[in-house]
Amino acid sequence: MIIIQDVLKTTAFQNSEVLAGIKGLSNEVSTITVAEVPDSANWLRGGELVCTTAFFISNKVVHEKEWIESLIRNGASALAIKTSRFLGGLPSGLINVANQHDFPIISLPHEITWPAVIESFMDFFMNEQMKIMELVEDVQSSLINLVLENKSIQAIANKISILAGNPIILEDARLQVIAIGNLNSEELDKEILEHRIKPSFQKKILKSNYYKEIQKGVNIEKIEMSVKLDDKRDTNNIMIPIFTNETLYGFISLLECKRPHTPLDLIVLKNSTTAIALQLMKQYLNDQTSRKKTLALIEDIIQGRIHTQIIFEYDYLNINWSHPMITILADFEDLNKNNSFWDRSEEIISNIIKKRLKNHFGQVIIGNEGTFYTILISFSPSQLKKVTNLLRTEETAEIISILKFSH
Repeated sequence: MIIIQDVLKTTAFQNSEVLAGIKGLSNEVSTITVAEVPDSANWLRGGELVCTTAFFISNKVVHEKEWIESLIRNGASALAIKTSRFLGGLPSGLINVANQHDFPIISLPHEITWPAVIESFMDFFMNEQMKIMELVEDVQSSLINLVLENKSIQAIANKISILAGNPIILEDARLQVIAIGNLNSEELDKEILEHRIKPSFQKKILKSNYYKEIQKGVNIEKIEMSVKLDDKRDTNNIMIPIFTNETLYGFISLLECKRPHTPLDLIVLKNSTTAIALQLMKQYLNDQTSRKKTLALIEDIIQGRIHTQIIFEYDYLNINWSHPMITILADFEDLNKNNSFWDRSEEIISNIIKKRLKNHFGQVIIGNEGTFYTILISFSPSQLKKVTNLLRTEETAEIISILKFSH
């Protein structure tokens, strides 16, 4: 991605001057064209740096305000003009419109030729395109290799954070945190991070038009939101959706803790989404296999099919077979109303139940098939009533709170 500010560094623009629209120097530019006729805006496709001597304006063939508005309306990125050739100076009407729309107007020396300007731009453009292609290849290759090497989603998040030069946050479609890149980095402002992942900030995102459009399946490129602390610290948060095959897997966010992001950083984020989605799907399939295996174990225990092979096969669970166990059956409503969302509800429910119950009981085994959960708990007779009460209160409230968060 090339912006007007980059173009000003090229050879042909060394002696140029920005006369208006200076706030638009971050406008993206994809090509260059020369316009010396009044209706030239009709041929624009968007993203052009338009070059002109403005001869037709000097002869009052067209009103300058209407002409520049037509350029802006048709997607031009900026205007490069030889003001000394015919105009003598830039009309105030052009300056006012340009400033109003953050549309840069750049004055070029009279002696420079259009072929020289075009050649200078295209040389720079091609070099930048090559750099971008190399970066995309490096990003995709390094991240896909991590997936193939069976590295964790945390390892992938750390790698993206290094490539993007700032801390990053991976969240699912409901904005539940999956991983935080380089959590222990010196550049990461822990207070900013804590504020960013608070429910209050998440709700701000959920109520935004950006999130509402994403819910409808509209793949909006990005959103920038400010993370503000009471001590007036203000950090920019750039958020990009992770869309693959019309499924929203979640979001990747960059926190500008170390430095302002660059166009190349955005390229890193956009080209990391495929590897993230692939790893999340791979992790989901592994979890599904594990849950089915655990469910089969629970069935064997309930039916009394305990033998040496099963004990050895499930040794990694560290089950104490001598303790009495109680079986609890729980059926949760399917709250994933949006089929275009990658669903982590099974994982969330299992983790919450296991975490809470392990605080009160020594051993918890959970298996599920869809929304139907079977839970085995080691207990003493005096704890029997406590088991069911816990599931009716703390766990249910937290699960519903999280799964309904985005609805």
